Amino acid sequence: MAHAPEAEHAVDTHAADAAHGADAAAHGGEHTAGFPPFDPAVFTSQLIWFAITFLILYFVVSRYVVPSVERVLEKRAATLAADREGAAAKTALAEQARATMERAVAKARADARKLVDDMRAEVQAKLGAEQAEAEARLAKQAEASAAKIAAARTIAMAEIPAIADTLGRDIADRLAPAKG
Repeated sequence: MAHAPEAEHAVDTHAADAAHGADAAAHGGEHTAGFPPFDPAVFTSQLIWFAITFLILYFVVSRYVVPSVERVLEKRAATLAADREGAAAKTALAEQARATMERAVAKARADARKLVDDMRAEVQAKLGAEQAEAEARLAKQAEASAAKIAAARTIAMAEIPAIADTLGRDIADRLAPAKG
């Protein structure tokens, strides 16, 4: 029994094809002319529908699509311009900050250089003063020592004749008992 519905279906398919062929023949072979858009009998209605469709599409595109695209493009251009202006402003601020920083660094270097020079001058002045003081002290000590040496020399020179006399007597006394 499973084959019976398939057989009916096969018959129905053939019957539909036959009915379609008879239908086409009854219409005078209307479908045998080829692709309908290329049928010269319908060119006029096709051109009218083409014009109507074109005008509707033109109206829809010009009223809704083009303004929407223009708004998007204008918004994009405005965003880009604002971003460029913001970037230019930030670049100017960065340049100002860099210039301010360079001035501050230059001032700090100059201040540090001045401080080092001042400290160096102060240290050199202190060293110079201490050196002069030490030299003066040493000069005083040298003068005192020279005075002591001169005094000792004077005393020694004054005592030389007495020492020589005493020494001469001692030598003579020692030599004299040897003679005797």
